[in-house]
This record gives sequence, structure tokens and C-alpha cells, in this order.
Amino acid sequence: MFLERLLADDFLNFPKLGLLKLTIDVIKMINLKERVFWGNTSQTFKYLEIVADFKNALKFSCDSSCLFNVAEEAFPAVLRDIYVHPEQCYRLPSVVSAFASPMKYLLADAANEKEFGKGILVASLRSELVENLVRDIESDLSENISIQWKTNSATSVREDSERRNNRFAHVFLSIPPMEIGTIIFSLKKEVETCLARLFYEKAASSLNEWKMYSEIRSIALLKYGINLSEIDELPPATISSTSTCVEDTGVKNVAIDVLDIVRDIRSFCVRYNYNMNTQTFIERSSWAKEKTLLNTLSIKHVSESIRTHGTGITHAVINSVFRYLAQRFQIFSQFLYEDHVKSLLLKEKQVQSEEKYEEYPVVRGIQFLQEMRKLGVADDGLSFLDQFRSLVTEMGNALGFVRMIRLGTMRYSSKANEFATRTITTRKDNDNTDVEEENKHPNFESLARESVFHDFTINASKQLDAEIESLRSNSTEGTDYFEVLTNIFSSELQSETNKHLNAFFLIVPALCLSNIDAMYVSKQKLQKASETITSPSSSKVETQMLLNQSCFTDDGFALGIAYILKVLNQDSKFDTLHWFESCESYYRSKREESAEDKEEHTFRLKRIKQYEREFRLLEFVFAGSRAFFSHEGEVLV
Repeated sequence: MFLERLLADDFLNFPKLGLLKLTIDVIKMINLKERVFWGNTSQTFKYLEIVADFKNALKFSCDSSCLFNVAEEAFPAVLRDIYVHPEQCYRLPSVVSAFASPMKYLLADAANEKEFGKGILVASLRSELVENLVRDIESDLSENISIQWKTNSATSVREDSERRNNRFAHVFLSIPPMEIGTIIFSLKKEVETCLARLFYEKAASSLNEWKMYSEIRSIALLKYGINLSEIDELPPATISSTSTCVEDTGVKNVAIDVLDIVRDIRSFCVRYNYNMNTQTFIERSSWAKEKTLLNTLSIKHVSESIRTHGTGITHAVINSVFRYLAQRFQIFSQFLYEDHVKSLLLKEKQVQSEEKYEEYPVVRGIQFLQEMRKLGVADDGLSFLDQFRSLVTEMGNALGFVRMIRLGTMRYSSKANEFATRTITTRKDNDNTDVEEENKHPNFESLARESVFHDFTINASKQLDAEIESLRSNSTEGTDYFEVLTNIFSSELQSETNKHLNAFFLIVPALCLSNIDAMYVSKQKLQKASETITSPSSSKVETQMLLNQSCFTDDGFALGIAYILKVLNQDSKFDTLHWFESCESYYRSKREESAEDKEEHTFRLKRIKQYEREFRLLEFVFAGSRAFFSHEGEVLV
């Protein structure tokens, strides 16, 4: 009865087999004199003994410990055969389990177990399966993305790639994690790690192709279920002056490096426009005729250049900008010393002293602009005043670059110092109460001396303290390079030998009008270029000509004017002109004027609003630029 209940169901359950084995052994131990008990059941008990010993027999039959001696040569060969015949990939877990069987006898010897498990089995899996899967999947993804960019159809790519995929990589990736002794080996995790590292390195070394790698990541997730790292997780890449990227047109686009700018600061100031709001330099279209993309320089680029070349590059930048500004100020002085310009400024100064108007009339600025145009124009259509405005703009671009260097240095120092530790110490004050003080970082030199370290260690700790303190000061304040560059030129340009510069503030209104005209025309051409691109009748040459003569930002002019006024100490004199208030009143009166032709009135009103908007933008940028040169407590009008 007992045996019947024991064998009723699920008799191959190993705990039940153990109980069955114990029961049979007990029965056999009973010394019965009469053999009648056994009768015809003797053969049944023999079968039951076989069933009871099934677990041990199965373990003995399946023991593959003999593979220990041949695993180093046989295991890679078997894996290669499985990969060549991917339809047999279902064998992989059993094969790995068989070759890992000897590890149960190596548990007492950790060194041999590690050498056999990681040195032979895991290494073979990585070399024969993981590397091949990574190579084939990477090739398949690259082919997918190239076809997608050509056909511009993600659907067709996936269908075509499914036909080409003869490696059944997704089947290998679906194999569950396998046990190799104490090691859990996941084929999918290994492939994910290797692919993530591969695309990580490629994207880090060629950031211009970030979009392509982002799409590859999406395809890998969709097709293989592989979740690669985000592109945003890439570390900042060092900038190399030799790194280039090839555009669709075949033109090489060289990455901008601060060191290259320092070598030719004049070319940089001429070829780029400065945007103060976004702290970005944008290449002029006229200097990028053969390219489809414009180069830009941001604070991040500057920070990475400093990380590449070191903080010592900032001193080279300041020296280069100083020499450049010195050359520009010579041309600046020569222009204002010219007889025609000097006479016009003296005339303006005399009129101002006689009439004593509260606001400088916009009409007088327009007359000054027209008088300057009578002196002639260059081959490119620019008058002498327009060329002088370009000079001021280039000086402002140089100063904008200096500001980016300062902010880039602060960004670099802040990131380099972000892991510096802070400590809190407690001291007793005069009232014998505990006061907590936060130290910026522990004094490693004192800690080294307290620990009685070697002199070399103490000196190294001292240098570490100095470096951390330098990074901390640079990340919080930095150096005010504007004040340095202002003080260098102020004393010389305000001397008696340069008294012809005293009337510079009177030419600023005409310069502003010239800048507003230039920006208005430039933006009109940019708008017209955008319209010609969508027009089927327009030619590519016409569109390119319009783009070459257009831009949408040029904040270097306002920064240059603010800097020169500060150097010449003419801020208060310019404020007495109330120039921007006069412009506001002038355009308000222009808007109120009526015309007989309604269509003409609408067009003129639109044009006036655009000019007024440009003046407002110039006013805001100029106010922000003056703030760079103001001291604490100084009130700006």
C-alpha cells in the first residue's frame, strides 16, 4: 500500500526516488526466513532499485568531467561550428553546461577554477561568439543606416535588412543567461556592452556624426532589442586641430580650436559674427561659399580646447587679442585724424555746443551719414563710415572671444573641481559655543604632515592644494580680462597726443544708423533667400548670392562701441546725447505720418517698424555690453 501511494504519480520526482531507495533498502535488510514473501515480486523490486537509483545513474552517465583536458582546444571549435550553423544555436546552453561540468571538482581550488572558467570558457565565448555577433550586428546596423539615408525610408530598410540577416543574431541574443560554475554569462548583455563601447568610441571621436549613431541606436533597439547608451552620456571630446569631417558635398569641415584662432585672430574676427545672447560665434556665409554648413564656436568648444591644451592657453589668447586691438586702434586713430572726418566731427561738436539740444536729432545723424557717403565708396559698395563700422565690429568680436575664453575657463574649472571634497570643522567661539565652519577642501599638506609622510608626498600634497584652490577661484570668479584690456589702452588714448579722439562719441549715432541699415538689408536678403529656396523658378546661384550677403546677428558692433567709449572715458558724454530716446521719438513720429496712397503707407509703416525693432535690439545689446565694463556700484544710464 505504501509503495502504491509512493508511485502513484510523478514517481520520477527525485525526493520521492530517494524515499523509494530508502524503503527498498529497509525491506532488503529484513531477515525473513521464508522466501515466500518475495515470490514473484523479486523482479519488481529489482526494477524498483533501478528506478530508485535513476538520479545517480543519470548523473554518472551525463558526467562530462573528461572534457577538462580538451576544453581549451575543443570548446572554441564547437562554438565556431555553432556560429557557422546558427540553426543549431539551441545546442549552446547544453554545450556550455557540458564543458562547465569539471568546475564542480575545482571549487576547492579558486585559482584553477578562475583560470578554467574565465580564462578558457568565458574567453572562448567572447572570442568566438560575442566578437562575431558584435561585428555582424555593427555591420548590419551601419548598412541599414546608410540605406536609410539614401532611400529616406526606415520601413524599407528594416524589410531589406531582414532578408539580408542570415546570422540569426536575434536568436543568439534570446538565449537565457548560462551558468559557468559561479559565473552567470549573458550573451545579450555581453553584446550590448561591446556594441555600446564600440559606438561610444566612434561617436566620441567623431561628434559630427552624432545623428547617425543616434539613429543606429534606435534601429538596434527595434531590431535586436539591444539598448545602447544614449549619445548624451558621451564624455566631452577633446578638440584636435587635425580632426576633420567630410560633408555631403565632399568638402572637409575642420573643427574649430582656440589654438587655431589665436594663431590668426584677425581672420577669425572678420569671418565670424558674434551673438551675445547665446554666447556663440557663427561663420559668415560669405566665407563659407563652398560649404552647406556654417561653423560655430560656443563656450563648450572653448572649454574643451582648454581641457585639451591647458589653462595656460588663456594667457596666449589675451596676448594675441591685445596685439590685435593695438593694431586696430592705430587704424581707428588714423580714421578719426583724417581731415574730412575731423572737420565733420568739429562741426557736430560746434552745433551741439550752440544749440544745446536735449536729444541728439536723428536727422543730424542721417546728414552725417550722407556726408560720409559723399567721400566715396569702395568696390564692394561700402563707404568709409561702413568700413569704420566694420573695424569697430571686429574689435567687438575680439572682445566677445575674450569673454568666451573667461566663461570657458570657468566652465572647465567648475567641471574639474566638481568632485573636490568639502569638510566641516567645529570650533569654539568666544561664548564657548560650537560653531561649524565649512572648508572648501581639506588641506592635504597638513594631513600629510600629521601622518608623517615622506617629503615627496608632502610636496605633492602642497601642489594639490594649490591646484584645487586655483580651480576653485577660476570656477567662481575668473579673471576680468575686460578691465585689463581697458586699463592698458585708456591712459595712452586719453593723452594729449590723441585729443582728436575726444569727439568720437559724436560719430556713434551715424555708426548706429549705418549698422541698422546694414542689418536691415542683410535680414531682407536672408528672407528673400529663404523664399527663393522654395521657389521652383529660382536658381541655386541666385540663392547662394543672397545667402553670402546676409546674416541675422552682429552683436560685435555694440560690444565694440561700448568698449571704445569706456577706453576713451566718453560714456557720460554719450549719455548726454540721449540717442536711443531720440530714435524712439523719431520713429514714433514717423509712424504717425500719413500718406495718400494706402498701399504705400502700409509698406512704409512696415519698414519703419522693422527699423525700430533693429534699434531696440541694438539698444538692448548695447546696454548689456556696457554692463561688462561697469564696476560695482556704478550706475548705467
